[in-house]
Amino acid sequence: MTRVSDPNTILGLLAVGVVLVLLALLIIAIARPIAKHLPSSVVAEYVPPPGDVLEHGLLVRADRRVLAAIIVDLAVRGKIRILAPRGARGPVAMEARPEAPFTADERALLEAFRPRRLRPRQQRRYLRALEEIGVPVASIEHAPEVYFLRGRGAFRNHRRRALTRLFDDVRDRIRSEGLARPGSGAAHLVLLSLLFLIVLVFGLFLILGAFITGEWMGALVVLVDVLAMFWVMTLAPPPLLHFTDQGRERRRHLSGLRDYIRLGEQDRIRMLESQQGALRTPAGALTPGGQALGLRPRPTAGDPVAQSALDRYELTEHLLPYAVLFRQERSWQREFEHLGGAANISQHMRVLGTTLEGVVAVLEVIVIIGQVLRVIGGLFSFLGRAAD
Repeated sequence: MTRVSDPNTILGLLAVGVVLVLLALLIIAIARPIAKHLPSSVVAEYVPPPGDVLEHGLLVRADRRVLAAIIVDLAVRGKIRILAPRGARGPVAMEARPEAPFTADERALLEAFRPRRLRPRQQRRYLRALEEIGVPVASIEHAPEVYFLRGRGAFRNHRRRALTRLFDDVRDRIRSEGLARPGSGAAHLVLLSLLFLIVLVFGLFLILGAFITGEWMGALVVLVDVLAMFWVMTLAPPPLLHFTDQGRERRRHLSGLRDYIRLGEQDRIRMLESQQGALRTPAGALTPGGQALGLRPRPTAGDPVAQSALDRYELTEHLLPYAVLFRQERSWQREFEHLGGAANISQHMRVLGTTLEGVVAVLEVIVIIGQVLRVIGGLFSFLGRAAD
């Protein structure tokens, strides 16, 4: 009998793992260009199309960055404030401003990070998490509306279920609005999940055998193969919606907004000097573009130069979430700071990006594996009934 710890066996297991990882990477390489493609726009658009940031994120297939974009959007509109450490470690949370108005999607997003009703054990954990960020309270009734993205106060199982429902609801809404056809292109995720399940099942048998015989090295190698496959799955693009003509037009508008953000990085003054780019008239009244962005009639300045600076700040602030969606936030947030934005916005955006991209990546992997397992279970159940 071949020993799992035999050098040739170990090399063979490593080779099999490498081949499967390369096969998975090939599947991802084929799917990624399709997922990243966005129709080119003839003109640069400075106003987002109808809909909210969550819907727009799914339309441009930026599923893994959409959570960070929504939270940045809520922050720049003053609905929440971010509670994040200066370094890379520590808890990350967001606090809802009292009396701030939230849409149904925004409220669903917040509640995805904390159950409405906490069990006694969850309450104690949540209160300890609040104390860690410098918000000590005696009871849950006196606690502020704080939602943890990372740390002791993060409710991961609840978050996974709630975010899955939220994303599914928004995708259904996109289809009901005629922007996408029924179904989604998840063939690449199904193939990757099958590869992972094959590696996992055989890996568990080999690990069990290695533990029984005391051959720890073989078990370690198999575990590395399984973890490598799971990591590769987190690199896969999200499920691909099949867009209608109306949906492609909406995506083209978002492509124009991406072009505007890229052009604006080069010369924002010029972008705002044109009649189309201005947000206010010389008298200080809002143009249609300013109204579409939801700008306030005030503050207004007494001279055009000062007014231009105010407009630049307002525009940059409102487009920050879309810069996050399009991975253009670094240069955009530098401009935000240059115009006098909060100095810690850059740190918050970095923390949100690294934290939430990982959350959605793992969420998508777990969801698709669960779906494949249900299909396999249903198939075996059907075969069992057929045999009877």
